[in-house]
Amino acid sequence: MKNKILLATSFLAVMLVTSSCLKDDVGIDWTDDLAGKMYAEFPTNGANTYVIQPVAEDQMFKALVNIATDALPTSDITVTFAIDEAAMNEYNTDEDAHYRMYPGAEIIDQTLVIKAGDRNAYLHVRLPRADTLNMNNQYMVPITITNVTGGVIIAGNKKTVLYRLPVANKWEGTYKAKGYIIREGDPVLSGYRKNITTKFATLGANSVQWTSTHVWGDGTSGVGGIGAWEITIDESTVPNTITLV
Repeated sequence: MKNKILLATSFLAVMLVTSSCLKDDVGIDWTDDLAGKMYAEFPTNGANTYVIQPVAEDQMFKALVNIATDALPTSDITVTFAIDEAAMNEYNTDEDAHYRMYPGAEIIDQTLVIKAGDRNAYLHVRLPRADTLNMNNQYMVPITITNVTGGVIIAGNKKTVLYRLPVANKWEGTYKAKGYIIREGDPVLSGYRKNITTKFATLGANSVQWTSTHVWGDGTSGVGGIGAWEITIDESTVPNTITLV
């Protein structure tokens, strides 16, 4: 049985007593910039997380590839990809991280055809033997668009996607939480919440990330400006202590 740590007390003592801002509804109209042009991109560019299971069987994840354009393509578009270790190294430098290449990772659709009349398709990556990985290491698959046919431009700021691949740990799961959230001077958004359901996703051997949306005391308004909390569990103490950032 999974050991579901005493986060209900030690975590929630920190939880939700925070000041932040309401989320803004941001809409971007690309039409003027895209008129008559086509850009190949990863719409979820940057660092993504895909949790893998510690099993011997191959596992697969997929990444969405998009043609950003104001009109549907009228002919097939071929997009070519490559594993980009340099992109991972740059990420490690920028974020003071220590990711290493996932051993044996393979892009199945190294050349992907997006059919006429469609804007997007998925590429697939095969991951072998996660059961042999060192849980204390951090693994990644960085992928870059290297070539596109049909006069399509490679979007310089969205040509690379990074997939962090933590191996699922025993802390990952769905939790119930309760506690106070306070927004100074705002009695509507401040208040006590109970029966909060949240999911924790693996980050490392003893760390997880709060993946659910933070909600104010009214139960509906989203909290902006604090991001996804990262929680590290210290098993050397009883009860387990945590660090939250």
